[in-house]
Amino acid sequence: MGRLALLFLLPPLCGCYILTQAQGQLRVLLNSERIDTLLADPKVPDAMKLKLLFVREIKAFGEHELGLKRSSNYETFYDTKGLPITYIVSACRKDRFEPYIWWFPIVGDVPYKGFFYKEDAQEEAKALKEEGYDVSVGMAAAYSTLGYFPDPVLSTMLDYPEEHLVALILHELTHGTIYLPGGTDFNEGLASFVGWQGALEFARRRNGISSPQYDRTVRAFAAEERRDERAREVFRKLDALYKSGKPHREIMSERDRVAGFPVNNAQILMQRRYGRYDEFRVKFEKAGGEWNRFFEALVREKGGL
Repeated sequence: MGRLALLFLLPPLCGCYILTQAQGQLRVLLNSERIDTLLADPKVPDAMKLKLLFVREIKAFGEHELGLKRSSNYETFYDTKGLPITYIVSACRKDRFEPYIWWFPIVGDVPYKGFFYKEDAQEEAKALKEEGYDVSVGMAAAYSTLGYFPDPVLSTMLDYPEEHLVALILHELTHGTIYLPGGTDFNEGLASFVGWQGALEFARRRNGISSPQYDRTVRAFAAEERRDERAREVFRKLDALYKSGKPHREIMSERDRVAGFPVNNAQILMQRRYGRYDEFRVKFEKAGGEWNRFFEALVREKGGL
């Protein structure tokens, strides 16, 4: 989630939302602790210290081996008290894949909106539903401030399986390395690919291809790709229905049958937004599997970003 915390930097014209986001981000900044301090504290459990050191290892790998931008991210720790760090609202027209778009200075067009407080997300979702949209309310595992502030390690991250934690950290670090204003699908698709492809390389170099860690990473990545393919297949079927020229009433009566489950266009777009691994794999292989060449090619492709 590359832009969420940036939104509170925007001018007063954006209203109370920005002020609320500012309060939430300020709470995170003020209540984050230095990881060095935690590592030196004898009261902190050894198991937690090992996980914090593991995060540092992932970050170092991303910066030195993948060429991700060096930053002050993940040098602090924030305890979420078991709650999600942020809630994500997205919406889409019911009869076509046209997402509801929010616009903000700096970040451009954004097809989702983040909230630090669940009640605010629910209120936004309710308003969108009343306007006739399919609406999705989800929870984000992390977000990136794109270097404007140091992103902390979140307590909830430490509960993730090892392979998912590696992919998550590399995903978020990618947002701080390459960012296309208004290009959410590109940004999230790229970060997802780098996260999982990077996790494969991390496990291979750290543990070897015969290790349980590498095997778990291979299987987790494969599961993500299968999920992505299912989402794209549903998208293709529904998109064809929506563009068929049939009357609106007929489209609405057929869409659940075509998909094979109760349809929520916002959820389908959200899943699709974080996939498309094959598209980025082709580009990665064209770059010879070299990360610097891969990133340089993407920057050129997007006009220098």
